[in-house]
Amino acid sequence: MRALIVIVYSQREIALRLCITGQFLPRPQGEAMTRKVPASPNARIGLREQSRLEVMRRIRAAAVDLLATKPYASITTKEVAQHAGIGDATFFRYVSSKDELLTLAYGDRMDSVLDELEREDDRIEEAGEAEDGHWYCDRIRNLYRARADFYLQDPVNASLYLRQGFDIASPGCERAIQQGDRLIARARRIIADGQAAGRLIAGVDPLAVAQNCQGIFIHEVDRTPVRGFEPETIWQRVDARLSAQLDPLVLDGRSAGTDPSAS
Repeated sequence: MRALIVIVYSQREIALRLCITGQFLPRPQGEAMTRKVPASPNARIGLREQSRLEVMRRIRAAAVDLLATKPYASITTKEVAQHAGIGDATFFRYVSSKDELLTLAYGDRMDSVLDELEREDDRIEEAGEAEDGHWYCDRIRNLYRARADFYLQDPVNASLYLRQGFDIASPGCERAIQQGDRLIARARRIIADGQAAGRLIAGVDPLAVAQNCQGIFIHEVDRTPVRGFEPETIWQRVDARLSAQLDPLVLDGRSAGTDPSAS
């Protein structure tokens, strides 16, 4: 007796049927074709994972609420745990240090701000048509004006969070750097678009300009408490320095390849 394997192709399945002595054994009558449906993401999350996510959500919410009402330095981990409705031991199973709280709470808010900044700039880009190079420069100013407004909501914690980006041992270092890179990437793209449109001088590296704009903002935030400046003057100082960086790039009768330093 000789056995053969026959592959039967249909639109929805590839079935294997056994033929013995050349006689095909069909699917038993009434047997329905079945298709494995992947489980939904929520179905794959077990009760333990759901519990873990819920505890993290409560810790984040507690940190956000407390940071909105008092400086980071005056907040204790015990206070956060109580606000989240969990014990101290549970708290430290999820959060390794107090510094990580700042990363969780302020970092989440920063991500939301950056998301909105990018959406708003997309709307401006889609709705507007550049009349001159100032249109591109103003888009970059809009990014940092919104950042300055966010800074003013909580200057003390904003400065602390910014410093995490300079400390390689900080739990928030990588995240703070990535957030800064998002603004740099957006500013770089705006400048490159202006150069491609012949509105901004082409002989300048757009990445270098974008990095300088980010550096200006970081420096002004960082030196505000050191120099004793009023936080409310942050945008006035940032805007003046951004203008010095961006305005010379605007073409005003010069050729696109002109070096601004030569004018």
